[in-house]
Amino acid sequence: MIGIHPVHRRMAELTLEAQRAGGFTQLTAREQQELYHCLAVNMDFIARLDSLKALAFHAHTMGDMEWQQQICKQIDELETKCI
Repeated sequence: MIGIHPVHRRMAELTLEAQRAGGFTQLTAREQQELYHCLAVNMDFIARLDSLKALAFHAHTMGDMEWQQQICKQIDELETKCI
């Protein structure tokens, strides 16, 4: 199953609204602010996920399977938010 984070869904809705209206500049100030907020949340989400995946790989290369499993649990918890 491919999960969609609520923020990603809202970004898609706002993008569709912008396309229908003739561009992002046609969104209301509130919609533009909401889109900016969604982009910031997305940036934080991706940065956290990428960081954890890099750390899990590092734990794997060090042969520390217990640490890797702890990190993978955090990854799973973060990815669960996308369902």
